[in-house]
Amino acid sequence: MKTLVLLVLATAVFGMTETEYIQQIHRIDATQFGRTLFDTIWLQLEAGDPLDRLLQTLHDLEDRYFAEQKEDDAANRDFQDACNVDIAFYDKELALANKDKIGYEAKLEGDLYPRRSILQGLVAAKKAEVKGYQKEIDELDEERAEAKAEYESIVEDHNVAIAVLTEARNLIKSNVEASFVQVNGKKITKSTLSKENTLLLTKHIKESHRRITKTKHMQRYGPIFKLLAQITSKAKIEDETLERVVGLFDRLISEVEDSLSLQRFSEDKRVEAYNKSRYLLVRSLNVANSQLANSESELSSLNDQIFQTETSLDNTNVRIDNLTERRLDRWTQCEEAAKDYQDSRAARDSDRQVVSDTIGLVNAALRTLREQLALRQAAGDNI
Repeated sequence: MKTLVLLVLATAVFGMTETEYIQQIHRIDATQFGRTLFDTIWLQLEAGDPLDRLLQTLHDLEDRYFAEQKEDDAANRDFQDACNVDIAFYDKELALANKDKIGYEAKLEGDLYPRRSILQGLVAAKKAEVKGYQKEIDELDEERAEAKAEYESIVEDHNVAIAVLTEARNLIKSNVEASFVQVNGKKITKSTLSKENTLLLTKHIKESHRRITKTKHMQRYGPIFKLLAQITSKAKIEDETLERVVGLFDRLISEVEDSLSLQRFSEDKRVEAYNKSRYLLVRSLNVANSQLANSESELSSLNDQIFQTETSLDNTNVRIDNLTERRLDRWTQCEEAAKDYQDSRAARDSDRQVVSDTIGLVNAALRTLREQLALRQAAGDNI
């Protein structure tokens, strides 16, 4: 290959005119490397070195350029092959990382996030349900407490009525005085209440009337006690009247006791209904609380999965950024090396061409070259 190049150059050189030789010498001398090379040749010519040695030196220099270029070509191929391997590795890793990223995003957007939204709605609904049941229970308990207080007030009022009626009746019975009278020649027993005891009974009835009128639920007996007060205001209560008064007290006591029994029966029914309603509400509340706890537990577990997946996605994005940056750095390094190689090759090719052209000049136009170098020196451009 080298021999072929030299033959081509020699053919080209030997076909040139002297003017063309001079132009070629000026072109070479205009380059830094060519000027240095001409300086070296001039020194050798002035020293009287043999022409063969000069040519050998130029051929050795040319051979060195060929060898260096061959080494650079091999080194560049090895370096660019390594670049291709590295870039392929980064591309593969980026493809895997992007595949993982797509998987994480699909899992979040297509599964975990929708499930979390559903569970959040379910938890909110169950909380509202629990709150509703608890409110119903609280209202039911409040109503029961009010009903119980009302019932206890009714019982207390009934007991007051029974107590005053019983006391009045017993007061009459314990203070009745028996007397004997002749009627149609027959001796009969007659019951009377003395004036003192009548006054005592009247006082008791008036006090009972006052107590009854202060109750909330027994005020209907107020007029009866008022009537009794009028009856007992007589100076003396005798047998027939006493029987009617005692009978009236007995009927009133029986009536109040029946009313109290009815109230107790009604209270028992209310308590039974309350207990049944509260049992059903508490059972529903417990079921709702259990469902809420399960939903919250499931939501907590799902949030852990989301956190882990989001963390994996963040780590993958960081890995993608790092791989992308490292790939770009490696790509830039390889491109810069390729450019440096091309620049170096171009510079070496230029210098080698100068050497080849100079060999041609030495072989074909040595006198012209010597004259041009002598003229350059004479012009004051010392070597």
